[in-house]
Amino acid sequence: MTLPLVDSASAAVGPISVNLTETQEAFKNPFKGFRPTRFMNDAGFSNHEYGTVFKHYIKYTDLENAATDSVQKIKDWSNTAWAGIESQNKKVIPRVFIVYPNGGEYWPEGVPHGDVATQWTSDTLKNRLTAFIQKLGQAWDNDPRVAYVELGLWGNWGEHHIWPDKLADGTDRIPLAFQTALGNAASQAFQNKKVQVRYPDTFQNFNFGFLWDSFALIDDLAGGEGIVSRNVWRTQINGGEIAYDWGQKHIQPGDSPNDTLSDPTHRNYVIDWIKKTHSTSLGWVDLYDAGNSAVSEGAALMQKEFGYRFVINQATFSGSVQPGGSMNVAFQVVNKGSAPFYYNWPVEASLLNSDRTVAWKGIFNNADIRTWMPGDDWNSATRQYNQAPAVHQVSGTFAIPSNMPAGTYTLALSILDPYGYKPSARFANANYYTGGRTPLGKVGIGMDPANQNLGAFDQLKSDNTLSYSLTQTPYNGGYSGGGSADTQAPSVPGNVAVSGKTSSSVSLTWSASTDNVGVTGYDIYRGGVWAGSASSAAFTDTGLNPSTTYGYSVRAKDAAGNVSGASGSVSATTNASGGGGTGTAYEAEAAGNTRTGAAVVAACGTCSGGSKVGYIGNNDGTLQFNGVSASAAGSYTMTVSYLGAEARSMQIRVNGGSPSTLSLPSTGSWTTVGTVQTQVQLNAGANTIHFSNPTGWASDLDLIQISGGGNGSGGTSSLVLDNFDNSPGWPSANDLGKWTGANGFVNNAGVIESGALKLQYNNDGWLGTDINQNIGNYAKMVIRVKGANGGEQNHVQLTIGGVTRTLAAFSGDTVTTGYKNIAIDLAANGVDRSSPGQMTMTFWHGGSGTVWIDEIRFE
Repeated sequence: MTLPLVDSASAAVGPISVNLTETQEAFKNPFKGFRPTRFMNDAGFSNHEYGTVFKHYIKYTDLENAATDSVQKIKDWSNTAWAGIESQNKKVIPRVFIVYPNGGEYWPEGVPHGDVATQWTSDTLKNRLTAFIQKLGQAWDNDPRVAYVELGLWGNWGEHHIWPDKLADGTDRIPLAFQTALGNAASQAFQNKKVQVRYPDTFQNFNFGFLWDSFALIDDLAGGEGIVSRNVWRTQINGGEIAYDWGQKHIQPGDSPNDTLSDPTHRNYVIDWIKKTHSTSLGWVDLYDAGNSAVSEGAALMQKEFGYRFVINQATFSGSVQPGGSMNVAFQVVNKGSAPFYYNWPVEASLLNSDRTVAWKGIFNNADIRTWMPGDDWNSATRQYNQAPAVHQVSGTFAIPSNMPAGTYTLALSILDPYGYKPSARFANANYYTGGRTPLGKVGIGMDPANQNLGAFDQLKSDNTLSYSLTQTPYNGGYSGGGSADTQAPSVPGNVAVSGKTSSSVSLTWSASTDNVGVTGYDIYRGGVWAGSASSAAFTDTGLNPSTTYGYSVRAKDAAGNVSGASGSVSATTNASGGGGTGTAYEAEAAGNTRTGAAVVAACGTCSGGSKVGYIGNNDGTLQFNGVSASAAGSYTMTVSYLGAEARSMQIRVNGGSPSTLSLPSTGSWTTVGTVQTQVQLNAGANTIHFSNPTGWASDLDLIQISGGGNGSGGTSSLVLDNFDNSPGWPSANDLGKWTGANGFVNNAGVIESGALKLQYNNDGWLGTDINQNIGNYAKMVIRVKGANGGEQNHVQLTIGGVTRTLAAFSGDTVTTGYKNIAIDLAANGVDRSSPGQMTMTFWHGGSGTVWIDEIRFE
């Protein structure tokens, strides 16, 4: 049966269908609409009749002055500046800036500035900003007060330009190197928040939304056309502000906010651009005179066009349900706005008591409001989208508790903010109850409903009761599909890393996901396409091409079909078809080798072949590897596996040539294996490699491995960045004589212990060391490190030369409990070796533990 909701009706058995009408009201809704601004010196957020989302200009130095300032400083500032806004259902779009023309400059300590042509292009600034973005992510990515983030930081007002000034190259826009560095940093730091940038012709390789800050201005239509061309609106937030301070604004979009809103020609012109760019919010135009009736009417018309506008057309539900039985609810919804809703907020059905308090509630499984898309291809003549919005059908079956009292209840729908699970985003229907719920009709529990009289509806615009919480707790209601159905997706797999590779395969590992019921497996994606499944946290992808780069991500799944979000991506380049990877191994104790003097084979339970060769050196014992094969003449990488409780060295002669000295740091004990790498020049065919020490004892040898090669170039001596021998003292300068330091660790800046830097961390900690010189002659960075438990490669994230990745992703290697050389191929990872800037390590990625860094060098 079909009933108008406002009419009284006799009780009905079976399904009830109702038709709903769209409200003519304009009202506030999260994330969308007129967007007020809080400027840098404002004491608080204004009140606006439609304001739910506020841009906030923030001085860089309010959040960080010294590089050693902690993430907690940002959190503390945010808690003070944004105190109480959750009770008003307000959210913030933060934009951090360094320079605000005519308002001041807020350069952090240690960043050179003063020459406008060069201050924006230094490696020091680039590396400082990328590290700072990581801190912002730690502070804001899970803060419910943050709606989304304007990337900001660079240029005047943080708008990615320095006009009217010019850079040294004659341009005024953010350079590509900064786009890459900041884009990578933001993509990794903000997994849960959307990011906006200023210009659609920048950040071409990143999926960000856009802020058109001369929105609909007749002089800057290229900005709007660029946003339309980038076509990111289905997943990224577009918006901006109308500029009333330049250009031929009298032509369009009007001389003032009042002019824009009261003049139908201006107003419709702006609405056309809202529709074409699928914009969610606009600023500056919010400064209209709400007391002017013509302006107020225009503002209401425009407010309805911003962002999403969800209208329920029809609903069908069970008229009566027995306690312990099932209640069916279905509804049709269409998005009559301009943009999607960009976050996965749940839809709730509730049964209300006669006083409109909640008697029961449950969430619809598989209702994803992000998919409720508006139309597309705006037609300014018809004032409609040529591609009309789709009508979405949502349905669910809910288990009603067996102890629910018999009676007549009102069935209502609402969209919940996950922080507090309170009604927040509202349907644009005339049926409305204060508190965020849309009533559909009456349901009888244990009886037929007494009537279908929903009583008087409330106004949406005047409802200021909505709020959210600052913490996320489990939902305390039911779920469609049986009341207690599993709708919780597993956690996102973490720390995806390359554990090995060959010329035709890539092996991956990751941190296991968790789930409220249990993880049943993982799906692995190569380049966004399904590559296979695994039942545990490891997978090998086979049948690949040599010397080819592949990108991977992982999703976890459970028995109910819930699938996690995608992990962070990791890339790997397969080895060349002729070698590479772990290379060809030659055991030290092999019978074909030549030993002289005191050199002797000894048992070694931790060595690869169960034996090692000791007593090399002291101008006596020597070991020569014979028959070391190379397919072609050229430079090869030799990895030396050795053991030594103290730092020692060896001389190496290849094919009887001139000796070179190889430093061998302590591995911690005579039973702990470590590795170092060096370049050797081999001939095609068989070669000899001779180890000795004419001045003292050398370390014991386990094996050597030969990989790569055939490029015809000679080796390059190593460049030590820091060997942490306390000379210079820590923290102060590294072995290049440049600044280095750390903060945020359990042991503060770390301590030097037995010739290594000991860092204890608990989801926090930052280390920075300046390189600031061309390292183009070096192929790799080697970090000699050990961990208290092993596996710490997933806890640390490195930034060097504009690239940020975990140590695991950079190297494809693992940290062990003994010292080990972790090698990073700089070129393969896209590191800018000509301008590497500052190398940083961050430890705020969910892990805790202790590592010792013995040395960082380039080879």
